Amino acid sequence: MNLQMKSKSIFFKTAPVVFGAMLAFSSCEPTETVVTPPVTPPVAGSKEVVLSADITGTRNLVKDSTYLLKGEVHVNSGAVINIAAGTVIKGDKLTKASLIVLQGGKINAIGTATMPIVFTSAMGPGLRSAGDWGGVIVVGKAPVNQSSATVEGLVKEVAFGTNVLAANLRDAADNSGTLQYVRIEFAGISLIPDKEINGLTLCAVGSGTTIDHIQVSYCGDDSFEWFGGNVNAKYLIAYLGIDDEFDTDFGYAGKVQFALGVRNPRVGDVSTSNGFESDNDATGTSATPQTAPVFSNVTLIGPWKTPTQSNTSTLFGAGMHIRRNSSLSTFNSVFAGWNTGLLLDGTTTLANATAGTLAIQNCALVGSKLTGTTTPTVNGAGSVTATQAQDFFNAVASGNKIIASNATAKLSANAKDSAGISSSFYDASKSGVLALPTTFLPATGSTLIAPNAGAFTHAKLNDAFFDKTATYMGAFGTTDWTKESWVNFDPQNTVY
Repeated sequence: MNLQMKSKSIFFKTAPVVFGAMLAFSSCEPTETVVTPPVTPPVAGSKEVVLSADITGTRNLVKDSTYLLKGEVHVNSGAVINIAAGTVIKGDKLTKASLIVLQGGKINAIGTATMPIVFTSAMGPGLRSAGDWGGVIVVGKAPVNQSSATVEGLVKEVAFGTNVLAANLRDAADNSGTLQYVRIEFAGISLIPDKEINGLTLCAVGSGTTIDHIQVSYCGDDSFEWFGGNVNAKYLIAYLGIDDEFDTDFGYAGKVQFALGVRNPRVGDVSTSNGFESDNDATGTSATPQTAPVFSNVTLIGPWKTPTQSNTSTLFGAGMHIRRNSSLSTFNSVFAGWNTGLLLDGTTTLANATAGTLAIQNCALVGSKLTGTTTPTVNGAGSVTATQAQDFFNAVASGNKIIASNATAKLSANAKDSAGISSSFYDASKSGVLALPTTFLPATGSTLIAPNAGAFTHAKLNDAFFDKTATYMGAFGTTDWTKESWVNFDPQNTVY
C-alpha cells in the first residue's frame, strides 16, 4: 500500500488492531477458534536466540533454536541468510521487528510441506494480533518505474528506485534467493503513521528468485505487495488480513498462479479493502515498465457469504480494483462475495483494456453483494461508465461469467448444477471451528469446474511457468491444497 495511494486514519492505524476491527464494525466479536493445526511441535530443549544485528556475511538459522527478531534487521548487500526447514522466527512487538533483505543480499528460507518456516508474533497463544511486528521485505535489482521509491514505513530508509540503481543496470532475472513453504503471521505493523509494512513486501525482485507456498495470515496491512520487479509465485494464501490481498505497483510484471484470499467480514480497512488493487504508480502516469502482472487460477473469498447477512463491515470494496493506468491481467479466477466484483477505474485503465494489454478472461464474479441492485457487479469509476466496464467484461470471447449465488454457483435457476462455494467463507457469526472455511473446492457439478471452464489460449499464458492442466475457474479443481500440513488457519492458538 503506497502512501500516496490511500489516505489512512492515523487514529485507526496507531490503535491496537483489535480496536481497529471494532472501528470497522462495533459488535462483539466471536471467540477465536480453537483447533489443533497440523504443524510440527516445538523441538524439545530448544533455545531462544536474539537476532538484532544486521547480517554481513552468511548467517544460518537452524530449527533447534527459536529466533527473536528485534528491530529492523538488514541482510546487507553480499550477505546471505539461510533458514532451515522447521525454523521459527518471532517478531518482537516492542521494537517493531522486521527482516529486510537489501539489494544484493539473499534469503534462502526453504521449508518443506511438513516442516514449514514460520515468521510469527512473539506474543503468546491467544494474545496475538494483526500488526504485532513488521514483516518480511525483499529488495532486488529488477526493473522499477520510479526514481525515488523507498520501502514505506521503515525507520532506517531503504531506497530501491532508479536513483540508487539506474534503469540500464537493472536485471529482470535478478536472484534474491528462495522462499518456499513459509508462513508469515500477525505482521503488518504501522511503523510510522500512514506508512505500513505488509506481510510480504517484494520490491524490484527479479525472476531469478523462487517464491512458492507462502501463507500470510492476520496481516495489519496488505498481505502481499509487489513494487516493480518480475518475480513469479505459486501457491499463495492471504488469510484474514486487514487491507488488500494482492497489491501491485511501480511496474510489477511477474506471473502468479494458484492464489487464495479469505476475508473476515467484520474486519476491513478505512482505506477500503480490496482483493486485487493495482496501480501503475500513485498518480497513474505512463512511467515504464508498466504494471502488468498476469494472475491465473485465483480464488478471492470476500465478506458476503449471503447478500443479507448482518454485522458486515462497510469498509470493503472490489474483488478487483484496477486503476491508475495498470495493465493487470487475470485468467481462470473466481471473485466471490465482494461488494463489487470488478471496478475498472480511470480512462487510461479502460484504454489498456480496450487495447488488450489488460485482459480478464474465463473469470467468474460470484455472489457479489450488489448483484441485482442499482450498483452493478461490474462497474466503472474515474470517468469510466458502468456500461463501458460491462462491455469489456461481458465480451463473448472473454468467457467471463456473473453468477448470482455463492450457494449455488450456477448461472440461472434452470442450470443443472446446484453445487456452490459457500463452504469457502469465513463465518464471523460463529465461533470455534464452525467459523472456519471447511473446503475451498467447488462441489461436484459446479459451473466453476465444468470441463474447460478455464483456458490457457491467451498469449499472456503462453509461458512454461503456468500449469496448463488447471482448466477450471479458481485456485482449486478437485484437490484442496490448503489441506497440506504447511498451512495453518489457526495461528492464534498455535504453541511455538
